[in-house]
Amino acid sequence: MEAKEKNFKEIMINEKKFIIPFFQRHYVWGKEDWERLFNDLYDSFKNNKDHFLGSIILKRSLGNDNFANVIDGQQRLTTFSILFKILYDKLDDEDKEDYISCLYQKPLKQRLPIIQHSMLDIEKYNELFTNNDINKGIKEGIIGCHNFFVEKVKEAFNDNIKQIHEFLDFIYERKVWITVSLNANEDEQKIFDSINSTGEPLNATDIIKNALFDKTIKIIGETEATKWYKKYWGSIFEKDNTERSFWDKKTTIGRIKRAKSEIFFHAFAIIEGFFDPNKHNLQNMSLLYKEHTKNFGEQELKNFFEDILKYSEIYRKFPIYNKESLFSFEKWEDRFFHIIEQTKTNTVLPLILILKDKLNCEKETLKECLYILEIFILCNKENKNYNKFFVEVVKDLPKENNEIASYLKNKISNTYELNKQYVEKLLKNINNNNTAKIILFWIELHREDKEKDFKDKTELKYIYTLEHLMPQKWQTHWVEVGKNSDNAKKLIYQIGNMTLLKNKLNATIQNQTWDIKLNGNKKVKHFIKKSADLLINKELINEKGWNEKTIEDRTKLLTKEFFEIWNVDIFENK
Repeated sequence: MEAKEKNFKEIMINEKKFIIPFFQRHYVWGKEDWERLFNDLYDSFKNNKDHFLGSIILKRSLGNDNFANVIDGQQRLTTFSILFKILYDKLDDEDKEDYISCLYQKPLKQRLPIIQHSMLDIEKYNELFTNNDINKGIKEGIIGCHNFFVEKVKEAFNDNIKQIHEFLDFIYERKVWITVSLNANEDEQKIFDSINSTGEPLNATDIIKNALFDKTIKIIGETEATKWYKKYWGSIFEKDNTERSFWDKKTTIGRIKRAKSEIFFHAFAIIEGFFDPNKHNLQNMSLLYKEHTKNFGEQELKNFFEDILKYSEIYRKFPIYNKESLFSFEKWEDRFFHIIEQTKTNTVLPLILILKDKLNCEKETLKECLYILEIFILCNKENKNYNKFFVEVVKDLPKENNEIASYLKNKISNTYELNKQYVEKLLKNINNNNTAKIILFWIELHREDKEKDFKDKTELKYIYTLEHLMPQKWQTHWVEVGKNSDNAKKLIYQIGNMTLLKNKLNATIQNQTWDIKLNGNKKVKHFIKKSADLLINKELINEKGWNEKTIEDRTKLLTKEFFEIWNVDIFENK
């Protein structure tokens, strides 16, 4: 890897051409980006000062072809080249000769742009270099970028050719770029992550896609590869802006944010058996895909794409929740996915994908399997090795569907301690507010489900806040109950000392006496009785005081209801 500060001239004259990988994502910059780039360059020009545009990552080709793949930075390089072309067009023919090698490939008479764009944008990009009759009404994409800069250059220089020439020289000669050049044997994902560990990592999905379709082109040709792209990739990952936004949305995995598409391809690698958590991590993803498929023939590659399509469609149908989502106890699959989402247990996704595929026509078996996993994930605190555990489960999953549920129970009970005694201890010492909130929410729905009229359908939004009835800051008003730190801690973190409220209590009332927390006073808007429509709060209304006995009695009651929902005994009765 080599990183250097360069100007546009130095970047362009060293290569015969720059290839934006054929299946790279489309050009997405818009007016705000164009305006910022132009204004930054123009201000630097007027004030004769340097301005750093950003970095581009190039990967050199093997052999003597002397071209480079643009791995990262295609958006700004494309934008800059369009501005450069507009300025170049203003010059007379003699002056143009000084810059032509930065815009066109040799032989120059063919007028092929030195930047060979991706499949999605090559036609529009090439049009700017071969056609003088550009549709001036387009305001988006590559043509929109051209039209924007035409007006911006006119506004800034008023057709003053001398100033235009000076501005062109400025952006041509000034070292405004950092180029990171990779050798052909270096993995771009690993390099990018290492030099951007504190920023947003390059999306591994793009590198995986480019590697897969680069191989596809070599095997079946560009025309057929384009058909495969539309069928196996574009139809799901890049169908429209809605789909792109879904797959690009980031979530935190460990300490790094990753796009949903990257999470999916990590899960898919586990399903296919070429990701080993003992050896690999997410930074290895693109390299692993390249290695796994390097010896594939046409049929193997096609089967691989078909599996990607199948599992990605299953993943895309997983439920998505927000603050307006409604939950009811009878919707068992919603409960499962809600718990998975709230506990951030992404490591179980490969197993869920397989179960949804294998048990698509066996809903009761699927329900049983998800229920087993739900109890396990909610109740088990020892989750450090989940990544390795679920990989083992996927690897050894029985081929016969009727054996899967028993296998899951055996695998869990043989690996982890999970029984009633274990869970009872957990419910008497919950120091994770998120876990407590999930448990109380579904106990509330369970109660309402039992008490509803057969025509009613109880649905709730997951919008409540968790409240410790005896407060964590107990020393002022709760000394008689708390007595000492150890005893107070034992009481505060029991499930019986917690509830859900529609609104978070004001700091002035959170640590107050039981009577004020329950009934409020004239100074506060929110208190426990305001959430009395929840069944888990109705039992609190008539309590004259809150003490050790009431906490422990309520813990016993909620524990009993917990086991009505989540029958931990299934791990005993294997």
